[in-house]
Amino acid sequence: MRSKVTILGAGPAGLWTALSLLNKYTDIDITVIEKEDVPGGITASFQYRGMIFDYGSHRLHPATDPELLKGIEDMLDGDLLKRPRNGRIWLEGKFISFPLKPLDLLFNLPFSFSFGVAVDSLQSIFRRKKEGSSFEDTLLAGLGKTISSRFYFPYAKKLWGLPPLELSPVQARKRIASGSIGKMIKKALSSLKGSSGETGIFYYPRLGFGQIAEVTAASIKKKGARILYNVEATAVTIPANGRQGVVVTSSGERIDTDFLFTTIPVTEFIRLLQPVPQASVIEASEGLSFRSMIFCILEVKSSQYTPYDAHYFPGADICFSRLSEPENYSMAEKPASRTGLCFEIPCSDEDDIWRLGNDDILDMVLNDLRKTDLPKPEIAEFTIRRKKNVYPVYDHDFSSRLEIIEKLLGSLTQTISLGRQGLFVHDNTHHTIEMGIAAADCLSSELHWDKKKWADYRELFDSHVVVD
Repeated sequence: MRSKVTILGAGPAGLWTALSLLNKYTDIDITVIEKEDVPGGITASFQYRGMIFDYGSHRLHPATDPELLKGIEDMLDGDLLKRPRNGRIWLEGKFISFPLKPLDLLFNLPFSFSFGVAVDSLQSIFRRKKEGSSFEDTLLAGLGKTISSRFYFPYAKKLWGLPPLELSPVQARKRIASGSIGKMIKKALSSLKGSSGETGIFYYPRLGFGQIAEVTAASIKKKGARILYNVEATAVTIPANGRQGVVVTSSGERIDTDFLFTTIPVTEFIRLLQPVPQASVIEASEGLSFRSMIFCILEVKSSQYTPYDAHYFPGADICFSRLSEPENYSMAEKPASRTGLCFEIPCSDEDDIWRLGNDDILDMVLNDLRKTDLPKPEIAEFTIRRKKNVYPVYDHDFSSRLEIIEKLLGSLTQTISLGRQGLFVHDNTHHTIEMGIAAADCLSSELHWDKKKWADYRELFDSHVVVD
């Protein structure tokens, strides 16, 4: 009989686990279960009024492994574009270039900011390095007071919903690559380098970032696997000791499985398990939290709103954290004299803003947009999209809670949790794709799992730092 593998979630990790297994073995039946109507998860794209939108600003970074980048390029068959980075940050009432440029740091910021950074830089020479006990302590030790308090602290509160003092120092290490003023200046001088040594670039599919997931899903189906869309797992009996497990779905299907990969939020997976895990595991899972995101999508009566691909807004006085203009990423065809804008509003799905009506969200976005130097958009139409479980929140208790869950998951011999949501990590798309490839590498054709090899991969994953 053919072995049966089930994968929960058709995001990058789930898709590339499936594709990599299919490339290795021909005698495995694979079923991928996805609750949305398209693949990709947060990296999916959608069409609105003749334009292609992503769920926020997504890029394939030049830090992507060259071999993986070549594989994606081949799959997209000429549709992977190399684009220049061209963003801005609204800081201290002015826009400055992002990635940072030395002249901006020296001349385009208020004197008090530049002077403060200079003083912090001098003090850092004599400051003793010590391990921070919080996000706040870690950044103050590495970047000094000025950059921390006037840029990163308000941005952190906006993105993760907690004051910097209540965030784990792991949040700083995982999300802020330039953890010292020296590194920040070096990054400003060199920007991001691709495998060819080029700087200030990114890669982007011609038909939206979701095109990567779409061609991957098409390849998976062509190789004979099933992808079930608009279907959720409602209960899971895990396979163990050579016995099949069962995934019960919202469509009423019961899927027998010899091996299970889950890339859905680990908190959701714990709630699906039958029999119910111990109370300590349930309590630990309920203590973990994700941030959600509201996307305010505008169709604007203009051929181009600005020449910039993305604008970043760290300040607490503006509800959105980022504004992107999709056509500046791909230069895809669109209706004449129209462009699209995507505003990202981080929040919790328990916040009042999550329950606001669409018109109220639009009013809030436009009111805050007036606080900047950006032009007033002439809006033709708009829509609101919402996504849960976008960013994991690293409070001071997250690691101890995650350890309890990991202990349970680590005891399972035929079930593996992976991906951004499955491992509760902050990672780029190329990182999560690499996780899927690694997972397939650890599974033999007889469905024997190589724990040692996976532990080595997990150690590598732990070293990942998000690339901006």
